[in-house]
Amino acid sequence: MTIDQASVFEVSADLIRLVGVSVMFFLIYFFSFHLQVYIARFAKFFSEKIGVYSTSKEFVLQRYVYQHSDGLVAKFYTWVNQQLAALGLKRLGVSVFGYLMFWAVVAFIAATILDVVTMMGVAFFPFIFLMSYVVVLVMTRVMVSERMEKREADIMNAVDLIVPEVHNGVKNAIVTYKDNFATSVRDDFQAFITNIQDRGYSFNDAMYILSDNLGLVFTDFAQKAIYFEAVGERDMVEIFNDITETNRLRRQLRDENNNAFSNLKASFLVSAAMTFGYFIFLMITDDFSRRFFLTQTAGKFLLLVMVGVVFAVLAYITTIKSKTI
Repeated sequence: MTIDQASVFEVSADLIRLVGVSVMFFLIYFFSFHLQVYIARFAKFFSEKIGVYSTSKEFVLQRYVYQHSDGLVAKFYTWVNQQLAALGLKRLGVSVFGYLMFWAVVAFIAATILDVVTMMGVAFFPFIFLMSYVVVLVMTRVMVSERMEKREADIMNAVDLIVPEVHNGVKNAIVTYKDNFATSVRDDFQAFITNIQDRGYSFNDAMYILSDNLGLVFTDFAQKAIYFEAVGERDMVEIFNDITETNRLRRQLRDENNNAFSNLKASFLVSAAMTFGYFIFLMITDDFSRRFFLTQTAGKFLLLVMVGVVFAVLAYITTIKSKTI
């Protein structure tokens, strides 16, 4: 084999690796919903085990979040905590700290594989690890986004059932309709009843726990329920009247947002596909670009950054639409 043939062979191998890594990223993204169940089960086992050993760290985080609710750490904690609730892992005792530790291990393995594939060297491993860690965290958010939207709808449906019966007491209304709630939230309401009836919790404490488990969409009802039960006047049920209307508006806005984001996502995917196609064409036709991006460390670094940016935008488009309205 001549020198030129060996050079072409090496460049072709690098191009194949690049295409393989890019295709891997996009396949994971496109089929993230289908992988959701399997990864959730995988994460459930390991993060639960790790979370058992990180309870003390979790308490430290919870205290910090309580004292600095507007801080970046508190917002990130809430961001992860909402995912745990949507996946049903929070009820199993999986902690945010344990969850983050689990994905750190996954990111380390992914970074090691990616470093071997790209042959960038040990010096770039910290960057690859950091990028992999951010990618897996965002990917889990992408995977759980649709489940979070469905859970939000289930919570609103449950509240709409409870509101007309609150004149008999909030707890009694929940007991009456708990079997009619969606399975994604039924256990949370059952835990609320158990905390009051079997564990001796006060109504306020049980409602605080329920509100923390169900998230922001339930907060307004929880606050009014606590006030209503504290005042004890049954003629104050009108304070709940606006909740049903608010939920109706939320559903309407959610539908409009989903339609708008679907169009935005489709437009971006078309643009990204055209850009990717032009890049492949450039790699085939231009010798300087091909050698720079596929054989030089700086070029490989730029490629990883570009793939990461495209992935980040796709993930952002998918996840921002599932934020609580």
